[in-house]
Amino acid sequence: MYFLMTVDVESFSIPLNREDPGVVKQVHEEGLPRLLSLLAKHDVCGTFYFTGTFAEASPESVELVCEHGHEVGCHGYDHSPHRAFDVLSYEEQLNDLKKAKAIIESVAGEIVSFRAPALRINEDTVRALEETGFRTDSSVCSQRFDGPFTFGSKRKLKWLFAPRRPYFLSYDSIAKKGDSKILEIPISALLLSFSGTVMRRSPLLTKILQRYLFFESKQNDKPVVFLFHPNECLEFKGKVIPTRRSANFFEYLFADLIRQKLKLKNLGMVSLKLLDEILASASEYGFEFLTVKEYEIAYKTHQH
Repeated sequence: MYFLMTVDVESFSIPLNREDPGVVKQVHEEGLPRLLSLLAKHDVCGTFYFTGTFAEASPESVELVCEHGHEVGCHGYDHSPHRAFDVLSYEEQLNDLKKAKAIIESVAGEIVSFRAPALRINEDTVRALEETGFRTDSSVCSQRFDGPFTFGSKRKLKWLFAPRRPYFLSYDSIAKKGDSKILEIPISALLLSFSGTVMRRSPLLTKILQRYLFFESKQNDKPVVFLFHPNECLEFKGKVIPTRRSANFFEYLFADLIRQKLKLKNLGMVSLKLLDEILASASEYGFEFLTVKEYEIAYKTHQH
């Protein structure tokens, strides 16, 4: 049984509901050290997906992650909704991947693991990833359902039909097995995602979800993939007026106002305490902690 601790490192401000350059320094000085210390406590090696803009602004953050023995992957070039991969052309995706990869690899060396910003990919992404030398993607969240609470939610309905176990992506559909060289390692979910965001919103529902996912893994060797962000480790107190990111009223209401209010729950040390409990439970249950790259090697070895 394998547990994959995955971390998306981006300059997104949860209180402001938008990218904010000031978050980079906070994440480097507070968020990352806190998270890395917790992972070391449980002897966890994880995969940190950096955006190109974050790595460009703080190469020392990439170095810090490498020094702690974790894998570094790519989280696209930036995290702007209008630059999501599922709205970019093949050429635009290719350029973004090349640009981000060059920046990150200048610090971390070769990277082969990818996760899209906001988990938004399309069929062009598969070929773009192959062209730029990536071997895995972890953007699909099988059987997760966000309804209107996320951008690109209509496109993400495909997730409801995606395989729950890792599979090679199809050139025709990101929710089907195919003949590409990109191994999709889905983020664990069952209507709700197994992630820091859901964990902070509802620790009780997360415990119920966790029990099911752990049992499922024991039955069929499906890896448990948890998604977290170091900016969730930052303390926040006070009131904010969230940035409006969509002209569509319903997207603004659900994906900006309501969702952002929920995302403010249990930030900082409370978040770390909740994550501490999940990692301790995984260890007690008998999981082996692997990076995405290590899992890909194990998967291909087993397949052959």
